[in-house]
Amino acid sequence: MNPDAIIEPINEQQRHEVVAATRHCIAKASQLYGRDFALVQVDFDLRGKCAGMYQVRRQGSRIRYNPWLFAKYYQDSINDTVPHEVAHYVVDCLFGLRHVKPHGREWQQVISDLGGTPKATGSYSLEGIPTRQYQRFDYDCGCRSHQLTLVRHRKIQGGRAKYLCQFCHGPLVAQARV
Repeated sequence: MNPDAIIEPINEQQRHEVVAATRHCIAKASQLYGRDFALVQVDFDLRGKCAGMYQVRRQGSRIRYNPWLFAKYYQDSINDTVPHEVAHYVVDCLFGLRHVKPHGREWQQVISDLGGTPKATGSYSLEGIPTRQYQRFDYDCGCRSHQLTLVRHRKIQGGRAKYLCQFCHGPLVAQARV
């Protein structure tokens, strides 16, 4: 693939196909479990490394898909990502999210029942897909170097937080900028 080639997000027809696949998967779950699962809102506003996400908000639940990863890996996304996210939705309806682990045995059973593979994450190349680049700051402890996000860096600089290395338990200290 040309390193300068930027992937375009899926088109309107493909979005309709993904929504139809999501609805089909929900209908299959309704048939399997003998209860009606309401259709869930589907959005194509996810960016970055995640192909999909089931999200619960005050306004209700929704499934978010990454239209760039779907464009690059369309059939894999239909076969894997759609059942993966629908399984999260079904588990929420059956058990409630507070009572189960995100990729625990309940989710594994549901995704298997839906014909999917119970794996927690996909491994996709992000070449050509727009991703957000976060500024990182260099910190040291007694055993190694660390890269902290801007949020953590600001908390340390403002005296609102102290972070310790999870290996040597030494405090993280900002490297002198050159």
